[in-house]
Amino acid sequence: MATVAEVADWLGLSGRRVKELRADGVLPGGSGEAYDLKECVRAYCAHMRPSSGKAAGGGSEAAQDLDAARVRLLTAQADAREMLNAQMRGEAVLAEDLDVVVGALVDGIRAKMLGLPSRAAPVVSALSGLVEIREALTELVHEACGDLARTEVVGSVTDRARRRASRNASGNEDTEAPGAAAEADA
Repeated sequence: MATVAEVADWLGLSGRRVKELRADGVLPGGSGEAYDLKECVRAYCAHMRPSSGKAAGGGSEAAQDLDAARVRLLTAQADAREMLNAQMRGEAVLAEDLDVVVGALVDGIRAKMLGLPSRAAPVVSALSGLVEIREALTELVHEACGDLARTEVVGSVTDRARRRASRNASGNEDTEAPGAAAEADA
């Protein structure tokens, strides 16, 4: 059996704190000032030991809450790193990246289609027959579609996703450089 001062010395606590822990039921104790030193050390270690759950055999509620918070944080960090790695490998893209590249592609299609009458007018005005006009217009439309077909959407989206992921991996802000929308057109 040990005194309050001896238990406090062994645990690195004040005598007052030892009495509080005994009153809270953390430290075992009988009547009076007598303490079983070995049992007090075991109980205090169990109280302070972080555990991964209540059934793990010890740990305070605060230590369990801290463990749960650490697990959530580490899981979130691991998930974020996995997403960045998938983006850098070209296996995943953000919807925002897809939206920017496809939006640029649609803008290009719109520009090609709006420019078609201006390109076609001089060609068709010189033609006299309906068949010739139709063939000339078809040729111009095929030319515009060929230009659009050469635009590689998948490559543009994955390149943009890789650039974003490498900026995020290096700790840079996730902001676009000036002219980034113009890059998506290429």
